[in-house]
Amino acid sequence: MKRQLINRAALAALFLSFLVPVSLSAYHRAKKIYKYPSQEKVDRQVDSVFRTLSTREKIGQIMVIEFSSNEGKKRLAEQKRLIKKYKIGGLIPMNDLLVPAMERMNLLNSWAKVPLLITLDGEWGTGMRWKEIPSYQRFMQMGALGNDNLVEEAGRLIGQEHRMLKIQVNFSPDMDINNNPNNPAINTRSFGEDKEKVAQYGIAMMRGMRYGGVAGSAKHFPGHGDTDVDSHLGLPLLPFSAERLDTLEMYPFKRLIADGVDMVMVAHLSIPALDPSGTPSSISKPIVTGILKEKLGYDGIICTDALNMDGVAKESGLEKKDIPLAAYKAGADMLLMPEDVENSILVIEEALKRGEISMVGLDMRVKKMLALKARLGLFDKGYDPYVNIDELDMLTDQENTGVHMQEKLKLIKDISKESMTLLYNDNSCGFGLPVNFDGKKVAYVGYKNPELGHEFGTLAKRYGDVDTLLLGSDASIAALRDARNKLRDYDLIIMGFNQTDQRPHKNYALVNEDINFITDWAAEQPMIAVYLGSPYAITRIPGHKNFTAFLLGYSMSQVNNFAAAQAVFGGIPVKGVLPVTAASFKVGESIIIPDRYREEYDHFVGSKADSLLNVPYNMKERSAYISLLPQVAELLASGKVSLDDTIGELLDTDDINASRTLAKVFYGYEDKVNAYYLQAIVNKYRRYANIEDVSQKLWAELGMNSTKFSENKVYSTGYSISEVITTESDVKKMEFVFRNMGKYAGKQIFTEEAAKHMCCFIKYIVE
Repeated sequence: MKRQLINRAALAALFLSFLVPVSLSAYHRAKKIYKYPSQEKVDRQVDSVFRTLSTREKIGQIMVIEFSSNEGKKRLAEQKRLIKKYKIGGLIPMNDLLVPAMERMNLLNSWAKVPLLITLDGEWGTGMRWKEIPSYQRFMQMGALGNDNLVEEAGRLIGQEHRMLKIQVNFSPDMDINNNPNNPAINTRSFGEDKEKVAQYGIAMMRGMRYGGVAGSAKHFPGHGDTDVDSHLGLPLLPFSAERLDTLEMYPFKRLIADGVDMVMVAHLSIPALDPSGTPSSISKPIVTGILKEKLGYDGIICTDALNMDGVAKESGLEKKDIPLAAYKAGADMLLMPEDVENSILVIEEALKRGEISMVGLDMRVKKMLALKARLGLFDKGYDPYVNIDELDMLTDQENTGVHMQEKLKLIKDISKESMTLLYNDNSCGFGLPVNFDGKKVAYVGYKNPELGHEFGTLAKRYGDVDTLLLGSDASIAALRDARNKLRDYDLIIMGFNQTDQRPHKNYALVNEDINFITDWAAEQPMIAVYLGSPYAITRIPGHKNFTAFLLGYSMSQVNNFAAAQAVFGGIPVKGVLPVTAASFKVGESIIIPDRYREEYDHFVGSKADSLLNVPYNMKERSAYISLLPQVAELLASGKVSLDDTIGELLDTDDINASRTLAKVFYGYEDKVNAYYLQAIVNKYRRYANIEDVSQKLWAELGMNSTKFSENKVYSTGYSISEVITTESDVKKMEFVFRNMGKYAGKQIFTEEAAKHMCCFIKYIVE
């Protein structure tokens, strides 16, 4: 018999083409990038508007006021007066429902003669403010990513989404280095405690937003990370030396300034090393002008943190109307959320008349504000400031098939997949990750939040024989004892911690009695922990090393639960790195599992797309793709037959097709004559097992429990193999095997050579 002469290099290249993703740089080049105007155009537009402004209107232009749709008529009348009489520069919507917020914003915009700059405190997207909109992950989870590619892409889509809502400024990224686990204000809003990562990922977020057409703001200068007081409620103290502040807290801000950040937001902090008077940093001239402007050389827009926060509103000792002037004199350009706006304008005007501040300084600030508006297109002919209320479902409906929603949901899932963090993994006895079912009785316990528990259990069942036990959100210690008794005979328990809290003062929602019971249980029976919460919570679980593995999922969201379930069973690699120090685990630590072990799922449990996965369908003439062809591929791999062999040589026949090669028959099998020859070859060269028996054994090995032969035949003449009934979920398993060089769950199901042959048919198998 002739030996196989197929070009193996070409076949391998084809196989690898299924495995190698498109480069991210190429991906970015295909994306829409906001086009900024020339400096000449900006200058022309600024001069045109600037000439129309009175002194009071100039002061109004550097102020940004808040609004909410549930405010009464008196507040609305005040906003109307501020916009029409004083030409207030911008708005910031507060927590609200999306549609009413946009209706109110449209109304406020209708009164503006100079377009309003719309700003948002939406660090990880508009979903941070409007719960109807799917949200990206908090920055600490993004800090668990192995590189900043997805952070930049998130920034771009965040920028685009802001623009869709006619928002031009996002007060993001947070550049605080969170090296204080008890920080009540920053915490998970930070990329972590590694100053290099905070800087690098902050730059990526800022650049992404810039690509999306939105201005970013580095905050909270000079660094709010190592504090244990919330500046909304008091004045945090930074008791550190000027040297430390310069080399640590300020480091990310220096990097963003060098990269051209649009804006820097100054925090309300007491920093004796920089201003011995203890004056809140937002109104401190030594800090704002002396450090940020002069020492760091920043000449962009300097914005205060909200001036209604207690850290300055109460702790400064000033009257509300005097606080904006104090911030102005310190060096701020944009005054965010002053409380007594009208009187504040008058106070600044009086200071001008007295010569305390100069008109030159005011003009400089106003031109910065107008230039920002010009760069973002607010003065362009035809600019429309109004949000189309009827189109908001493009941002809220997760079943929407529009490009933006689909891109966004995929990216959110990718961030979760890439950030799942395995703190440790003792797989020495086969009880770690990824889960191995061989000879094991496995159960999943959803500890509280049964909705997430149900989703996890449903996915677990697709990977293997996993029994699920759900404990309600009010489950007591008695429920845990009952669960332990029920599961005594199981070899492995997967414990899902599904009801968590990000706040340290809430003990991360941990019930100490329950946690101690669970960790004691884990010491006696192999148990994997899946914790959907903050990494800092590990410090409150003293027996965490009793688990055989500990997977960190950062927050109790559907997308993190979805990723965690697949990480446990090897549907996705585990790549996350710890962004902060937690208990004995150092920043940057993790266990990496670089390869997939089983198939991955794309759609949330219960979604329309997911519901189709388990709908049975008849493959009809395609049935041989998962029954006959894999067996021929194995014959080729074993060398028993060759693609260059002819039908005449293989079957000892001199019929009309005797000169036809196996390559032509194998790759063109859908021809009924070719199908007949393939069946004959399998029957001859694998004579001790028939096609259907071998196929059924293979399907069982892969857990394709819904796949079976029907009584119908694919062809009525000459070719009698039965049609195959299967589901998309089962087909994904077969597809994975072929893409994964013939391996499934750590076992070599097909030889690599056979898998390479079958990769040529993947597109037919999955259609």
